Amino acid sequence: MNAVIYARFSSHNQREQSIEGQLRDCYAYAKRYDLNVVGEYIDRALSGLTDDRPDFQRMIADAAKKQFERIIVWKLDRFARNRYDSALYKHRLKQYGVRVVSAMENVGEGDESILLEALLEASAEYYSLDLKKKIKRGQRENVANGKYNGGPLPYGYKAQNGKLIIDEKKAPVIRYLFEQYASGVPMKEIIDELTRRGVRGSRGGALTYNTFSRALTNTTYIGEYRYAGEVVPGLAEPMIDKEVFEKAQMFVKANARAPAANKAEVEYLLQGKAFCGNCGSPMIGECGRGRNGVVYNYYTCATRKKHHACRKKNERKDFIEWYVVEQTLQYVLTPARIKEIAKAVVTQYDKEFSGSKINECEKMIRQLDRELNKLVDALIEAPKAAHKRIYEKMESLEAQKTAMETDLVKLRIANEIRFTEEEVRAWLKQFCTGDLFDPEFRCNIIDTFINAIYLYDDRVIIFYNIKGGKQVSYIDMISTLEGEESDFVSDSIANAPPFSIKSEPLFVFVNGVFGCIFRREDT
Repeated sequence: MNAVIYARFSSHNQREQSIEGQLRDCYAYAKRYDLNVVGEYIDRALSGLTDDRPDFQRMIADAAKKQFERIIVWKLDRFARNRYDSALYKHRLKQYGVRVVSAMENVGEGDESILLEALLEASAEYYSLDLKKKIKRGQRENVANGKYNGGPLPYGYKAQNGKLIIDEKKAPVIRYLFEQYASGVPMKEIIDELTRRGVRGSRGGALTYNTFSRALTNTTYIGEYRYAGEVVPGLAEPMIDKEVFEKAQMFVKANARAPAANKAEVEYLLQGKAFCGNCGSPMIGECGRGRNGVVYNYYTCATRKKHHACRKKNERKDFIEWYVVEQTLQYVLTPARIKEIAKAVVTQYDKEFSGSKINECEKMIRQLDRELNKLVDALIEAPKAAHKRIYEKMESLEAQKTAMETDLVKLRIANEIRFTEEEVRAWLKQFCTGDLFDPEFRCNIIDTFINAIYLYDDRVIIFYNIKGGKQVSYIDMISTLEGEESDFVSDSIANAPPFSIKSEPLFVFVNGVFGCIFRREDT
């Protein structure tokens, strides 16, 4: 199985594991689990709180080419500290058959492991948000003193004594961009001309639309550096005349393509988990504009979109996402099931990070040390002809030792954290009191608990990360449910859901994965 390694180092926290250390641990993990590393993606001095990470974005794009099946990160927070972004990217990667694994946090493939991973990510997010608050306090102090906060500089500027001053070597590029764009010259022609003149991107790459799209709306170029929506006077030297800037904004608005732009901004939370019940094809996010000019977002069957070979109706995005989350809270995250889930997660945790495994690891390392010492002694006595073979054996043992030491570090870290059933229950209960109007909350529910969703026009079948492991396939579902629905037993449920349901949900199991069949009248 092919894998790639993603490593990131944030300059604001020098205590974090170095890039070299991350790579060493990730390679040890790959060797341990027979993964063939075919590439590395490294972002240095960049935060996981932003998507502006060149190698990260390149990795996501390369994943679509299906050249690898695993992404190895040192810890889960190296991938993304924000669970919302993490969930969205993992959904996208799942469509490509790619899974993110942690070298230092041993998370398995089963259902409880999925919940355990979410729990570990939640811990990392808490740390990240706390750190973010501290960073923002420092930034506010800088702004109050009229100093630049740091970070990537706008193209054409350089920092000097806490101020942004014009870099006259690069400024002509920005002036040319604004003058031409404000005159109605298409962006492609501007980029082609600058490329012909030998102008390159800030990192030496080719110029693209994205290179300048942000620059065209950046008020820093007219001397208005903004922080938290407020203009900080005197911090940046104006590079562009305000009149030219305002003309450029007119063309920015005129050239904006509403439907496409809207689709890029909308997050389809069920993409990668929602499938057509009629044919099994993925349900993909789309947007369209009605006669009244209103943009509509919806899920559509991929087969219907590409081949018009399926009659599945489109699903309204907001409704179906809300519906799935609400039904999950109503029927799955009940007090009794929360207790069962917490017990299963702790059992899985103890299984993967037990003290006996620590002792076993330590014993194996001591044994490897003894064997290495014997080889060193043998090397002294052995003839030169045997040295190569001894060296090869030593290298093999050293690699095994490194892998075992990596495992030992993981086990010790996990053993120090140690989640109790009470802690897991408390973590699960927080989902029950979340705000259904909050997109991030809905995403957390979907990412953590939803295994797969099959959408029919008359019913919705939701499978959960409870009792089972791998994602329920369309074939498995059909073979299990076909002609047997009348045999399923439904629990008695007192409260009716807020959406129109013909009957109480039927609780089912497909390959051991827990699911619910909800009848619907909403379409």
